[in-house]
Order: sequence, then structure tokens, then C-alpha cells
Amino acid sequence: MIWKRKIYLSLTGLFMLMASYGQQNNWTLEECINYAWQNNLTVRSSELNKLNSEIALKESKFALLPSLSGGGNLSKSFGRTIDPVTNGFISTSFVSSGVSASSSVTLFNGGALRNTIKRNELNLDASEFDLQKAKNDIGVTVATNFLNVLLGREQLKNAKFQLESSQAQLERTKKLVNAGSLPMTNQLDLESQVATNEVSVVNAENNLRAATLSLKQAMQMPADEPLEVEAPEVSVDNMGFISQSPNEIYNIAMGVQPEIQSAELGVKSSEVGVDLAKSAFLPSLSLSGSISTNHSGRARQLIGTQQVTVPAQNIGFVDGTNQSVFSNPSQQTVPVYSESYGVLNQYDDNLGQSVSIRLNVPIFSRYSNSANLQRAKIAKQRAEITSMNTRNQLRQSIESAYNSALAALNTYNATLKRVAALEESFRSTEQRYNVGDVNNLDYQIASNNLFSARADLIRNKYEYIFRTKILDFYLGNPITLQ
Repeated sequence: MIWKRKIYLSLTGLFMLMASYGQQNNWTLEECINYAWQNNLTVRSSELNKLNSEIALKESKFALLPSLSGGGNLSKSFGRTIDPVTNGFISTSFVSSGVSASSSVTLFNGGALRNTIKRNELNLDASEFDLQKAKNDIGVTVATNFLNVLLGREQLKNAKFQLESSQAQLERTKKLVNAGSLPMTNQLDLESQVATNEVSVVNAENNLRAATLSLKQAMQMPADEPLEVEAPEVSVDNMGFISQSPNEIYNIAMGVQPEIQSAELGVKSSEVGVDLAKSAFLPSLSLSGSISTNHSGRARQLIGTQQVTVPAQNIGFVDGTNQSVFSNPSQQTVPVYSESYGVLNQYDDNLGQSVSIRLNVPIFSRYSNSANLQRAKIAKQRAEITSMNTRNQLRQSIESAYNSALAALNTYNATLKRVAALEESFRSTEQRYNVGDVNNLDYQIASNNLFSARADLIRNKYEYIFRTKILDFYLGNPITLQ
């Protein structure tokens, strides 16, 4: 029983350890972005595109090397056929085999191989920037939803504070009503106000859940998994405003944003594509060689000659007498073959080699080469248009983000002053309400105005933070709230 208890305690400790590792503390923005990068399908697709570009580059480099291929055959023939060794007709079954190898290398093809390597190198670099662009897009999306969660959390806190304030005021009013100092209508009005604040809390909770769900979806996280984000202390006063002008931000972004560099590489790749199309008009030169041998089960090896006496033979008759005429005996030299001829010996004796050089001069391609060259030039123009369009989009995005950040800062400062004024007004109204100098309607108006202004201040705060972080992102800095 002791060993069973030890096993039980060991397994329990292991499960507790695994559970502790499985629990995730509050997620920072960086952790959310890293999780999204690992699970986002667009990022994974971009990684596969980069892998394809690496394979294409390796393939084009290996195209400079000679090719090598080999083969063999083994067959059995029946009936009348041709002996592959003697090329004579035979009418018996036999086994034959053969092996061969060939190789070829391109000596010159108008620079097509080198240009293909250069273009694939550019495409690989472009695919790396495309991958960075995909990660940046996911990072911005996650950061937006992350800030929406923080916004929803603060709005919920503000709504709960308003509810608690209304509930506390309701309790004081009930005591004053019971004492006869205030009419019953004040209590009823405050009960209505508490109910309204409760609805505001429910709406804020719903907005927070919706923002959390949007963040999970941006991270490719299942909705049923728990997610608690870490709220760093972000102060508008400590952030300040971007010191660079929109044009200065744009000039910096031109050198750090991956979509710009990818577009520029696309133009260079299309230029190489034009050179590649021109190479089809030039001659090409290639060298090739082959080696082969075979064997036949009917083959016999010549081992020498021997003298054979040919006896006299009847070659005809004498006219009239029908007397037989015979030839004279003779000596003839005939070849002597071995009883068997080994396969390896046949392979060695039947070995054949060939070397050839081939020159191909394009004379008339039925407009194919000219059409390919024109398509390459059009592709270059398209790449240039894409690059210009990417630059224009970047400039417009920076200008819009700068104006939005400036407007958000001004709105935040104005709302901050409004909240300060409404807080002072509400304190004065609340004091006067407690002594009966202000009616319930004026008190509710002052409370609702303060609650609305605080909600606007929270919203404007995160709007400014987001716009500032976007400008910071265009400057090449990572997306972070630290």
C-alpha cells in the first residue's frame, strides 16, 4: 500500500505542476501579439510563401550544375526477335539487359540562369518583408482590440462608481424621507436613477465582453478560453506628442516599413524579369554526354579461330552421262566461341560513350519571345505603379493618423477641463441637495453630466493613446504600452 500511496502522490504533484504551467497570468500586449503571430493563418500563409521563395532560389542555383540521369532495363524475349547485341534475327527465347547514364550542362543561355537566381533572391527578400507586413497588420489589430478591452474595463469601473454613488445617495435620501425632511418623490426619483445606473453597468459589462471576444478572435483564441489582460499605467501627460511633422514621419517610415521595401524589391524583380525575357533572343550553348552498355543471354565470346577441313562435296552432274561432279577438299578458318559469355564481361566489351555540344540559335519564335518581353515590360510598369500606390497609401495613412492624434489630444484636454468643472459643480449641487436647496431633477442632471463627461474622458484618453502608438509604429518602433 505504501508504494501505491507514493504513486498517487507523485501523480497528484505532476498534475498540479502541469496545471500551474497551464494557467496563464494576466496577458500583456506583447504576449497577446506573440500569441496571434503563432496562430494567425495569414502569418502562417506568409511563412509558407517565404519557404516557397527559399525553395525557388535553391532550385535556380542548382540549375547551374550539370544534370545526371541513369537507367537500366531487363527483358526476356520469345519467338522471332532481334538480338540487342548482335542485331541479328533469332527465333529462340533469351534474356537481355542494359544500363545507361547521361549528363548535360548549360554553358550559355543569354544570362537566363543568372538572372533567374537574381530575381529569386529579390523575391525571397520581398517575401520576408511581406511576412513582416503581415505581422505588423496583426499587431495593430491586436493592439486596437487590446486598448478596447482596457477602455471597456475603465468604462465599467466608471459605471460602477456612478451606481455606488447613486445607491449611497438613495440611502441618505431614504433616511431624510423617513424623518420627514424630504418628500417621497425624491426617493422615487433616486430609485429610478439607480435603476438607470444599473442598466449602464450591464451595458458596460456587455461592451467589455464584446471587446474581449474581439481580442480573442484577433488572436485566434477560442472564445471559451479565459483571457485577462494586464492594464499598464498609461498616462497621457507622460506620453507627450510626436515631435516630428507628418512629412518627417513619412520619410522615416519609407526606410522602415516593410510594405515599402517589398514594393521596391518588386520593381527590381520586374526589371530582372525584363532582362530574363531578353535572354530568349540570344543563342544558347549546352554540352551533353552519355554512356551505355548491354548484354544478351545468346551472346558468346570469340576466343580464337581454327582450321577446318571441308570434304569434297557433290556440286552437280555431267550433261549427257549424269556423272557426279565433286569439289576438291579445302581448309577454312572459322571462329571459335566460348560456351558462355558473362554479363560483366559483356558490359565491359559493349561499353559505348558519346559527347556532344549543341548550339541553339532562335530565328523565329512565332512572336512568342516578343510577347514575353512585352509582358515583362508591362509587369515592370505594374510593379512601379504598385510601389507608387503603396507610398501614397503610407503618406495618407500617416497624415490621417497625425491629424487624428492631434484632434484626440485637443479633445482630451478639453474634456479634462470639462470633467474638472463638472466635478466641482456636482460637489456643490450634492451639498445643496443634501440640505434641500436643490431639487432632485437638478441633482440627477449634474450627476449624469459628470458621468457622461468621465466616460468621454476615458474614451478620448484611449483614442489619443492609440493614435500616438500608430504614429510611433510608423517610426519603426514596436507596438507596446510600456
